[in-house]
Amino acid sequence: MNERGAPGSEPDAPMHVLAIVGSLRAASVNGAVARAAVSVAGDVHLTIHDVADVPFYDGDVEAVGLPLAVRRLNDAVAANDGLLLFSPEYNSSFPAVTKNVIDWMSRPPKVWEGLPIGLVTATPGARAGLGVREHFTATLGRRPARLFDTLGIGSSGDKLVDGELTDPDTLAELADYVGRFAAFCREEPAAAASS
Repeated sequence: MNERGAPGSEPDAPMHVLAIVGSLRAASVNGAVARAAVSVAGDVHLTIHDVADVPFYDGDVEAVGLPLAVRRLNDAVAANDGLLLFSPEYNSSFPAVTKNVIDWMSRPPKVWEGLPIGLVTATPGARAGLGVREHFTATLGRRPARLFDTLGIGSSGDKLVDGELTDPDTLAELADYVGRFAAFCREEPAAAASS
């Protein structure tokens, strides 16, 4: 993991956080939320990493050598202080794109070990992606990463204009979430676990 944000080193240095959108659709609502998060991130350096070229996990492919897109994904994850997944909910769980990223990151070199990870999901329904948020906690809770709270945004259709997130309350909530995640990235693992 990148030592830029390690506790005790340059406490005032900005946090660098990687964002991954679990949808390949050009008009993805969660893509819009990720872009909005970048715009309200303040002094947090939030960067969206495109995973459109990451192939589906295949052990035979892995045995030959990690594809370039997977190596780039690993490098991007390793270079940041934390990871935020912006994911839709499909059938009360992860969509294939999000799960594929998780599957590749669970394989060597496992650059996400010890890394703070959070999930933001926007859905058209009022349950605000409860199913995918529960699966995030259940799945990632068994991995060697530091889980942060999830953020669910419901009734997403009412909060976008021309494909971009514009709702002031949601933007404020998103800014608060990114700020709290950055603070979590700064914490000692033991302190984060007890908070």
